Amino acid sequence: MTKTLLIFFGNEKLATGLPPAKPIIRDAAVAAGFELEQVVTGSLGELTDHKAQLAVLAAYGRIIPQSVLDQFSLGIINIHPSLLPQYRGPTPIEQAILDGATKTGVSIMRLTAGMDEGPIYKQKTLHLKGSESKVELAQKLQLLGAELLTEVLSDIANGKLKPRNQPHPNRATYCKLLNKENGHIDWTESAEQIERKIRAYLGWPGSYARLEGKNAIITQAHVEKIEGIAGKTLVKNNNLIVYCGSEALVIDKIKPTGKNEMSGTEFIRGYIR
Repeated sequence: MTKTLLIFFGNEKLATGLPPAKPIIRDAAVAAGFELEQVVTGSLGELTDHKAQLAVLAAYGRIIPQSVLDQFSLGIINIHPSLLPQYRGPTPIEQAILDGATKTGVSIMRLTAGMDEGPIYKQKTLHLKGSESKVELAQKLQLLGAELLTEVLSDIANGKLKPRNQPHPNRATYCKLLNKENGHIDWTESAEQIERKIRAYLGWPGSYARLEGKNAIITQAHVEKIEGIAGKTLVKNNNLIVYCGSEALVIDKIKPTGKNEMSGTEFIRGYIR
């Protein structure tokens, strides 16, 4: 039996921000009975003449123009890590953490020229604990996306499953591309918001500050319900504490520039006299 040819756009190994990583969604397409004709991980210039009528896109990070969409009569199927129309755009995982969302999920959709505006084949919800880092949440959603794709890809290809328009498009929310400056910690913000940023920005762009004269990236922290002058540090019971705009953060893990990641207690021993 001849397998349906498929093009895959994306680089899942970079999506979670933590090596080692596997192309789980791409492998799911193969497991569903499809044959990869080409894999495009970089620019669209990598896409050569092909016979595939169907494509799958996950963690690609580039705009697909209409001229490429038109090459696939069965469409380009996008695995988007949010419950669309919520969190359209390039950073839905980070934004869900920043917002303190209680749930997110995965949408299997047909790609259109508008940013994440295409009709949806299937969605599945993931409830959040409120402690997930970007890496952890990306991995969970990657597995969920692979599971959903396995369920629906054959029915999409043979026309049995038709997509539906996104519900309440007027309620769509959007997220933006991140840059290095987003990672700078402003201690006048609440401890809760800074802690969310530390989890959301783990890997890239990282959450960085200058503490005790040393530039460092904070990789894990938790909120302490005490008040003080924003930005001022306190050592208490071998814990490194930084006061914020409201409440304070206990620094659990930190990576000084040029050094390995260490605990807050180790930082105290090495840098605070």
